[in-house]
Amino acid sequence: MDQEQEEIVEGRELALFQIKDTIYGVDTRYVQEINQNTRITIVHRAPDYVRGVINLRGEIVTVIDLREKFGLESVDINEDMQVVVVRYKEENIGLLVDSMLDVIAVRQKEISPPPANLDGTIGNYFEGVYQMKDDLVAILNLNELLKLQYTL
Repeated sequence: MDQEQEEIVEGRELALFQIKDTIYGVDTRYVQEINQNTRITIVHRAPDYVRGVINLRGEIVTVIDLREKFGLESVDINEDMQVVVVRYKEENIGLLVDSMLDVIAVRQKEISPPPANLDGTIGNYFEGVYQMKDDLVAILNLNELLKLQYTL
């Protein structure tokens, strides 16, 4: 195996999505599916970032509004929005995103640590940054993002 093949093996695939003007990525190992079912049932007395639940083939899945989780203004659901269903601690959890973009392969050595000025709770949500040709991708740390997640 040559060096380039080894680097690809040591790399990972990221599912890219957009929230407001920022591109985010999540490791595809955690992604179960991308779902266009945005008929979300409201759950009363849930934290603000819990948008509600969806029925995914008989399984009730909690949907987290990443806009709220990141401290951005929540918006009404539109036809571009999708739910990225990720597997976390034996449970499927939906991440409501503005739009899905792509899946890309990246080499581990091309991922930089998050900037030092991203401190506090929000900073813990990111494990790294990947530089694309014209954009930066903020790579999510699902363990931090979802560890305080509301369970029904």
